[in-house]
Amino acid sequence: MQTVNFIGYKCSVKVSRYNRGISPCLRLVNTEGMPVATATVNVPGLQLPPDFVIIKNYAENEGILPALIAAKIVHPTGQTVPVGHCIGYICELAPEVAAQLPSVELNNIKL
Repeated sequence: MQTVNFIGYKCSVKVSRYNRGISPCLRLVNTEGMPVATATVNVPGLQLPPDFVIIKNYAENEGILPALIAAKIVHPTGQTVPVGHCIGYICELAPEVAAQLPSVELNNIKL
């Protein structure tokens, strides 16, 4: 299980997918299992490879991108995407994190 230090908490990374779409979702929980942050955002209609995420590094999540990079959870691509009036950072999941993603089936093709 991957861990990351964020805003003074040692967190576990929970890997799932958003309910709408197939985008990966990364949530951080503390050692008691309580939610600390959702590191990703879902941008409907944006086509990304299945092991790419958009990291929310603003507002209450400020500083989460460098923490995830330091923990080798994500690898930055250098690309960004507008998220409302802010910017989301497109990153590739580390292979061991991507391997934890639940599979999805689209038109009888399992991803």
